[in-house]
Amino acid sequence: MINCQKILFSNELSQRRMAQAQKHLGAKIVNRIICFALYLLGVNRNSISDLLNIPSGSVRSIIRVILHDGPPAFEDRRRCVSTFIPPQSPKKSNGTLRIQDEWIIVDLGTYGQIKIPSKNSLQTKVILLTMLNNDLLSANQIAEVLKLSTVHIMNLARGLHVEDIPFLIDKRQGQQQEYRFTPEVKSELIQQFVLDVVVEGNASGKLLSEHLQERCKLSLSERSIRYHTQKLGLSKIKKSLPYLLAECKKNLRN
Repeated sequence: MINCQKILFSNELSQRRMAQAQKHLGAKIVNRIICFALYLLGVNRNSISDLLNIPSGSVRSIIRVILHDGPPAFEDRRRCVSTFIPPQSPKKSNGTLRIQDEWIIVDLGTYGQIKIPSKNSLQTKVILLTMLNNDLLSANQIAEVLKLSTVHIMNLARGLHVEDIPFLIDKRQGQQQEYRFTPEVKSELIQQFVLDVVVEGNASGKLLSEHLQERCKLSLSERSIRYHTQKLGLSKIKKSLPYLLAECKKNLRN
């Protein structure tokens, strides 16, 4: 047991130290620390009440709360967060990933779920790769769902972080070519194809490109023209069309 009777107390040091402590901790916290320290040294509650000039009921309440709640009880109970006790860092939630019907579901445990329509490929990539960059999902989990390699997933995550969402958008030009070939353009292509087969006896991509430029002011590449003539099935009638037209002329004469 500590014997305080033989300890030398300095009023000057006490005032200086109290002022310093109150500056950093606040007067209420300092009073509660002294109250609890006197209680531990064996001072009865009434004496603590007289020394600190606080009601004896408050002394009992302070001691009971400190013994029950620990260090946070030294502060004002109305505070939401402690100002002198470091907050505990929240634990990261390792999510699970699965496909269910038409949904991709990210399960974050107590934090709930994220449901993404599986048809929304860009939205899926943005959300899952963002979670990968924040250590909420692993590259292996995402690779399995998206049917891609782990290395490719890591590259996509890095690109999303550096270049934002445009990095994930498919930059291949094939789909754009389809947009240029509107129904009007396709009708001109078919018409020119028939003219070239009948007049020139040939309907190559180069010839069609030149004639469409001259007649309709359409600037279309030979490659895209060949692609669409094959897609429309025109290449299959290249040889039969002149014969059929010739037969039609004979029938008209007769």
